[in-house]
Amino acid sequence: MQPVTFLEALRFAHNKKIVLPDEFYSMDLKTRQMATTVSFLSSLEQIETVIKAVNKSIADGGTFKDFQKLIEESEIILPKHYLDNVFRTNIQSAYGHGRWQQQQRNKAKRSYLMYSAINDSRVRPAHLALNRIVLPIDHPFWLTHYPPTGFRCRCTCVALTEKQALKYGITPEDQLPEVAEALDWSSHPLQFGELESLVDKKISASSLDKEYLLEQKEVIRAEWTASKKLTSLFAPMDDKTRDLFDTVANTVMPLDPSIRPSAIRTFLDYVQGNDAALSGYLNSATSSLADDVLKRWLSTDMAAIQTVASNTASTVVGAATLNQVAAYQVGQTVQLNAPLLMVDTASDIVIKIENAKGLGIDLDMLNAGNGVLFPIGLSFEVISIEAVEGQMVYTLKPLLN
Repeated sequence: MQPVTFLEALRFAHNKKIVLPDEFYSMDLKTRQMATTVSFLSSLEQIETVIKAVNKSIADGGTFKDFQKLIEESEIILPKHYLDNVFRTNIQSAYGHGRWQQQQRNKAKRSYLMYSAINDSRVRPAHLALNRIVLPIDHPFWLTHYPPTGFRCRCTCVALTEKQALKYGITPEDQLPEVAEALDWSSHPLQFGELESLVDKKISASSLDKEYLLEQKEVIRAEWTASKKLTSLFAPMDDKTRDLFDTVANTVMPLDPSIRPSAIRTFLDYVQGNDAALSGYLNSATSSLADDVLKRWLSTDMAAIQTVASNTASTVVGAATLNQVAAYQVGQTVQLNAPLLMVDTASDIVIKIENAKGLGIDLDMLNAGNGVLFPIGLSFEVISIEAVEGQMVYTLKPLLN
């Protein structure tokens, strides 16, 4: 197989989108591979400088030290470990794209691929489990497991002739390992280039399971649409929100690294009362696969955050407005059509929720402030309305299935 040229790798690197950090935080996993961003930077010009330095390193065959020097000369201060991650991830993604393009052009002669992991102390177990898998180049397996398959992934795919594939042994379908896709990474051939033309061409040329490929196309299209919709629902980020995002992310990621950045954005909009668009969308009718995908994302994302920061208090009390409780009557069932933040009891009107343990998200556990956030969709019964020491107290009891 011919070596990948720097031009092929460079073209892919240049075609990557450059987005501001606040936009990156709202992008979903299926679009993140097609965008390159550098956190901790505040301007598009600085980001472009970093990306251009990566591209120059690709074109010149430079080392990480060369790349680091270019950044230092631009007077951009970033941690060495972060620069290293940016450099190596972009290099690997660019070369992965270049390999795929060459292997596709040469598949008439080399119609099989073999996954090759580096078997050393640094290899991830999930990647090692894929080592030496041999399958036809058009097998659906490669749509989700073509390397790089994670940040700083060193794996590659080797193109084989049929004779070579038979020598190594073609992997039977029932022996393919069940390795889940990394939740913090998405990089597969369906995203190498423009989606529609590439997928349509692949489907029309393939002699394999077209029904599966068409299904994958619709799922990926729905996820791209859902990602764009999610971005439009978020409130703009200011410096305070970015700082709070970093605080929550630093707290939650060690507890569950699979939590999406967009989940934290959703959580922050709920906490800061910027959820009108999100709540309105969740209460609207589901009319497409993209709607179903996005609503499922939002639900599971909040459940993931709740799992790591579930409130422990059995009784939660918080201030309320007259508009919130005006229609409440004893015995009435109330369903939340928007998240309910329970905080600050210094009010003439308060809501008290009994048997509340485990139903909400404790903001203090995430270093996000005080109070408990109850998710949309919970139902309660109004069990009493009474005046207590100058306050009107509306007591609710959750209705659980």
